[in-house]
Amino acid sequence: MGFKTILVPIEQHGLMNSTLQTALLLARKFDSYIEGFALRVEIPAVFAVTDAGAVPIPGWEQDIAENEKQSRSLFENFMQEHGVPRGGDAKALSSGWLNNAPEGDLFVGSHGRVFDVILLGKPGRDRKGPRMSTLEAGLFESGRPVLIAPPIPRPEMGTNVLIAWNCSTEQARATSAGR
Repeated sequence: MGFKTILVPIEQHGLMNSTLQTALLLARKFDSYIEGFALRVEIPAVFAVTDAGAVPIPGWEQDIAENEKQSRSLFENFMQEHGVPRGGDAKALSSGWLNNAPEGDLFVGSHGRVFDVILLGKPGRDRKGPRMSTLEAGLFESGRPVLIAPPIPRPEMGTNVLIAWNCSTEQARATSAGR
């Protein structure tokens, strides 16, 4: 088994470099395709109430477009600095960007279903860091493995394996599928 396709949702936080480093380490090991997209928090519609009724506030659209532009720049600059070519070839190390991804964490789960692994940063107490809701969407909605990148990137990966065993049927199936 190999991880030929890797999904990396891109957010603006301090652990993104470590997440991208981990994705690159895994991709180099398996000659994988890495796809990034701008992870957008689901924002409820905001309206200003006037005498004429409710009017949508357009400021959010500009913020969303700027966030996507920054996320794409972060992803593409990282890939370019590390010599990862652009393209959709899953038979060699390559990368690609998904434009106009829908908002909300559930997209991580639904889009992640077509990838071999989803790579996310480790959620913590920092409100500006990776969110637990994104991790939960990947874990519970995708049906695919989720790799949580450590805060400090490791020089190598996959030399030791640890399986937490709780004697359940689900655990036996997951362990068997992981071989």
